[in-house]
Amino acid sequence: MNDIAEKYFKLFSEKDLEGLDELFDADATLRDWEIEAIGKPNVFIAMKEIFDSVESINVQPVNMGSFVAGFTGKPVTVVAELDIVTNGLERLAVVDIIEFTDEGKILGIRAFKG
Repeated sequence: MNDIAEKYFKLFSEKDLEGLDELFDADATLRDWEIEAIGKPNVFIAMKEIFDSVESINVQPVNMGSFVAGFTGKPVTVVAELDIVTNGLERLAVVDIIEFTDEGKILGIRAFKG
């Protein structure tokens, strides 16, 4: 799942909603310190608003780890410490918790400052 998370960060940095589409489950959610979106269409509206609010965005993972659920042995959650730079100047430290479906689609993202 770390590979999918890394692909998500890359496509997010590129503001590539079309590329991101294949990564998300229909029931995806997104929550951060300012927004909450439920359902893939609403998640993508929220992301487009983020993309439109900045000239550039660069998301770089600093640390990342996955956790397994129950007895399946499949990683279903990735926690990533991120360094995000917007407009080439503004730096923000963020922690993303990304939950996945059994099929490897992103089911939920919770983002926290810090």
